[in-house]
Amino acid sequence: MSAPAVRVIAGRWKGRRLEAGAAARPTSSRARAALFDILGDRIAGARVLDLYAGTGAVGIEAVSRGARSAVLVETDAAPLRRTIERIGGAKELETLDATAGEALAALDRRGDRFDLVFADPPYAASTEPAELDRCARLLAPGGLLVLQQDARRAEPAVARIERLDRRSYGRNVFLFFGMR
Repeated sequence: MSAPAVRVIAGRWKGRRLEAGAAARPTSSRARAALFDILGDRIAGARVLDLYAGTGAVGIEAVSRGARSAVLVETDAAPLRRTIERIGGAKELETLDATAGEALAALDRRGDRFDLVFADPPYAASTEPAELDRCARLLAPGGLLVLQQDARRAEPAVARIERLDRRSYGRNVFLFFGMR
């Protein structure tokens, strides 16, 4: 089975192909377009964290549409680095070869804060409230955490943040969280 073709859908890198491994489960173009329509003006100048980045479609798309920068976290970030080099995004796009937990701890130690944190864990994995709490600690004031998960999964509850919205796109659901 070949890897799915994934392309940037808007902005300065529109149409550029993103490298995907055979195991990638990238966010569909339709769902990604809907996500960015919802986010609207929040993207301009934002600092973005793309956890479980896979192809990097969300983080790269955000920068393509005007985000200031994005950190892309993936356990094997080599395909991301190749894509970033090919599109010329090294100034705005950083990769971290790490698990989500390792990356969250490292980013917190560095003092990084993000306007948008996007987390799309593997559908087979459960999203632990402690991990979402660590994501929430990395939010800048007014920041937004977007969790993508299988629509059949129960919504996680986290004390530090509250769910602001829920949008479904087929089997995908986007849960939007902000600070209490």
